[in-house]
Amino acid sequence: MAEVQQDEQDPQYQLFLRLFLSEEALDVKVTSDSSITNVDEVVRQDPMLKRFVGYKDDITKPRFIDMGRQGFVFRFNYREQDLCLKVFYPYKTPYKVHKEVEAFISPFGCESRAFARLCDLHENGHWAVQCHGWMYLTDSQLQQLRRVCGRRVGNDPYWDNARWAIVKDLIADKPPSRQDEQFQNILSNFCIPKRGGILPDDVKKENYRGDRIVDLGSTITFPFYRRYAQADDLDRFFKELDLYELPEWDNSNE
Repeated sequence: MAEVQQDEQDPQYQLFLRLFLSEEALDVKVTSDSSITNVDEVVRQDPMLKRFVGYKDDITKPRFIDMGRQGFVFRFNYREQDLCLKVFYPYKTPYKVHKEVEAFISPFGCESRAFARLCDLHENGHWAVQCHGWMYLTDSQLQQLRRVCGRRVGNDPYWDNARWAIVKDLIADKPPSRQDEQFQNILSNFCIPKRGGILPDDVKKENYRGDRIVDLGSTITFPFYRRYAQADDLDRFFKELDLYELPEWDNSNE
């Protein structure tokens, strides 16, 4: 078992806990049963993502997958299930903002809040990939990951102060083309973020595995700062989606 990091001493840890994280363990089964009826009440609340149940454990059989725009991506094994781990790069705005604002607009903040809202709606895994919760990685866990990256990626400066991660299902399926039947599932599943007050971004083929979107690091979940997103943006996105049905889908790079 990995040693427990004294994360309580990290000011950012306390800030994120106050804003959009919960130390309660995430129950995947409960958050995916589509049983919620009080949607309006849920949408008015600030979403708080719960923690991955195996956050204290060693990372078993880690394998490096990719280095994306927002973080390092790995696969690993937990209780005989292959899962995906996204380790977020440290985020700093190019302009001066309050620390709370910076936390909310960071890829980790955006992805945490979006998955938290889906969990609160009990729609975990129905529009986006199923989320298993967040982690604050210990030194030992970080070393386990860096060892399997190779020298170039393992020594990348993005590892400096990289602690935050989100655990998701591992989906190996390729995204469908517009002609495939699965593409209609993609379009119809947008009813979930629409009723959940979630404004999708980066909706493109390479951010999908099968008919599930896997990257929510640019997604806005309301309530949010009006400077960055407003309700009109939400209405506009879904009106254009209904009209044009992602016309550039097959032109994006996989």
